[in-house]
Amino acid sequence: MKRLGGKIRMWLMAVCLLGAGVAGATTNVVVIHGEASTAPDERGFSLSLARHAARWLHEAGVEAAIGSDTNMPALLAGTRVAILVQLSAPPPTQMAMLRDYVQKGGRLIVCYSTSAQLADLMGVTLGGYIKGDTSGRWSRMRFDDSRPQGVPDNILQSSPNLFQAKPIPGKSSVLAWWEDRAGTRMPEPAWLMSNHGYWMTYVLLADGDAAAKAQLLLALTASCDPALWITAAKHSLVLARKSGTFTGPASIISQSQDLDDPAQRAVVLAVARAATEAEREAEKDLKEGRGCAAWLQAQNLRRQMELAYGWMQKPQHGEIRAIWDRTGMGLYPGDWNRTCQLLKDAGFSDLFVCMGGPGFSHYRSGVLPPSRIYLEQGDQLAPCVEAAHARGLRVHAWMFCFNTEQATPDRMAVFRARNWLLTGEDGKERHWLDPSVPDVRWQMTQAARELATHYAVDGIHLDFVRYPDFTGSLGPTVRARFEAATKRRINNWPDDIKNTPLRADFGKWRCAQVTDFVSEVRGMLRREASGKQLTAAVYGKYPSCADSVAQDWESWLRQGYMDYLLPMDYSDDMEKFDELVNDQSSARWLRRHMIPGIGVTAAESRLRAPQVIDQILHIRKAGCPGFALFSLDTHVEKDILPVLRVGITKEK
Repeated sequence: MKRLGGKIRMWLMAVCLLGAGVAGATTNVVVIHGEASTAPDERGFSLSLARHAARWLHEAGVEAAIGSDTNMPALLAGTRVAILVQLSAPPPTQMAMLRDYVQKGGRLIVCYSTSAQLADLMGVTLGGYIKGDTSGRWSRMRFDDSRPQGVPDNILQSSPNLFQAKPIPGKSSVLAWWEDRAGTRMPEPAWLMSNHGYWMTYVLLADGDAAAKAQLLLALTASCDPALWITAAKHSLVLARKSGTFTGPASIISQSQDLDDPAQRAVVLAVARAATEAEREAEKDLKEGRGCAAWLQAQNLRRQMELAYGWMQKPQHGEIRAIWDRTGMGLYPGDWNRTCQLLKDAGFSDLFVCMGGPGFSHYRSGVLPPSRIYLEQGDQLAPCVEAAHARGLRVHAWMFCFNTEQATPDRMAVFRARNWLLTGEDGKERHWLDPSVPDVRWQMTQAARELATHYAVDGIHLDFVRYPDFTGSLGPTVRARFEAATKRRINNWPDDIKNTPLRADFGKWRCAQVTDFVSEVRGMLRREASGKQLTAAVYGKYPSCADSVAQDWESWLRQGYMDYLLPMDYSDDMEKFDELVNDQSSARWLRRHMIPGIGVTAAESRLRAPQVIDQILHIRKAGCPGFALFSLDTHVEKDILPVLRVGITKEK
């Protein structure tokens, strides 16, 4: 099989070079997401995945066009490589275009498809759909020795399901296999390689290991267009020299003279020497046309520059250093000790761990339905608290308040029967519980109660404690409740609410529903779990968030309901981030309750370690008591914490 794979790889590179005639546009790579070829409820997911793919290529140094399969002719024109993201069932017209594309030398990278016709074009045969569980059956992609130049040895990813594909002898071979969390090879291929490109049995998720995924996409596209290595290496070398206040290895040496600690200065100078050597090797490789080697050295330079910037920082002891864990299972499912030790070693103090919402619970609940994680892996909160407290970490049980994420169809039917769901202006149900329903607030308060009283948590953390948006609360059910509460009839709903002074009254009423819930949770804690903190993740822009999502968080602080707020200041624009933090800390009474959230791996922002450091420095300058990182994943584990722990979060 390895011999076959090697032959196919050599043939593939040859035909890619022959396909140079299809080039000519400003980019040789295009990312196409499913629309006409994908079910309506999957189109948003496909688009988000395509954006991630284009972003990873950008970070690797390659610009790619992006668009939907409804515009396939224009997107394919003039390109050499097309990445197809979740084109589940391309219709005959699209298949004809794709056949023509590969016949003219173009190559495809297919990320998930159920199309037998597309599989046949790519020289693979389909099996069937397999749904996974929470055991981590498909947690890592391990690539074969025959992989193209620059492809990583392995990539971490937790895949929930697959659509099986197998190689056809003489036409394709396995490029990578799935492994479980223990590193055991699974029988299912992760990637296949054929004469016409590459096939993945799932999609690349933005769940961590971002650098490796960027390198993978670069290597696969560059196997079809080797000139991309040179383009990417030049771009990456320019970016690598800039790290925080550094502009290259020489500036590390210059700024190190400001360090008072001789031992710290010696470490920084050693890192500067490593950076200088990496830069020299990258420039040499570029000059001699070794694009892949130059790119890899540019990545090495970037790592050294970031590490040097980390070593230049000083810690501020006593601050709150928090991190959100959205998985509810830690970085290493089944081993909370390892996750908590990692955070302790990195100097963190608080863990906000997702434990439940209207549609799920990862803990033993008498109020919320059990999640698959709870049913298959057991209670996650008890071992988390035990491991964290043994290491001096505080644990906050993170609750989704009104968002019905993870709710099963049966659970949604319960909400529907109880008339708990919000309806929007269009009259359609939202995946959101209505905060104005007393029984909704009561149930979620009871969930907070059992978390606070049945477990030794240090606090309750509220999220989605708001309406989804403005128009999402303009449906007929909301109208009935607003009219009943205010004892007035709205003749022209919803226009009278949107365009008249009634909007202010409606806004105050919506805010009151959310604030009543916050007040109820605070009252419960005071009565039954005295001393435990109440915190909330909130929109950062105030007071506009009160109008848009009914989140009047300043009033929560004025009335003493909250210990801390965690505004989600997710941005890679430092000026915008500074503006948000400055507004949130404009008065002393405000800033002492603010723990600004930094969007390391948020949808709105993806940050490198120097950017995280710069945002922490601004939070400190603003006088806030601490910061919180969103969120814990392998990117944070591999690329962020190692840089933070040597300086800005270093423990004594």
